[in-house]
Amino acid sequence: MADVIRLADGSVQTVFDLRDMMELIDTHLGDDARRWLEDHLSESDDQEYIADLEDELQHLKDHRREVMTALREASEKIATLIREKEIDRKQLSMTAGKISSITWRELNV
Repeated sequence: MADVIRLADGSVQTVFDLRDMMELIDTHLGDDARRWLEDHLSESDDQEYIADLEDELQHLKDHRREVMTALREASEKIATLIREKEIDRKQLSMTAGKISSITWRELNV
């Protein structure tokens, strides 16, 4: 989509994208202004990218903690079942299956 911009000298320019705007800035304000704006835009892009990466990292940390907690609970249940005088093989098998499901899901995501 194009934007029509009226300049200080009264002329009208059509800008289709950022590149057109940068050329307009270069023509009317000079190369230094264009470089300053390019640097400023790239810094804000970098900061946004870093913020996105930090959010993703936090999500991964939270997910890892949830998975490890589930594995810990299942392994503690197995340990409890093994200590019983009579082993409940069905319950032991179900808990081992739960661990298998969790690890399969994590390895194949």
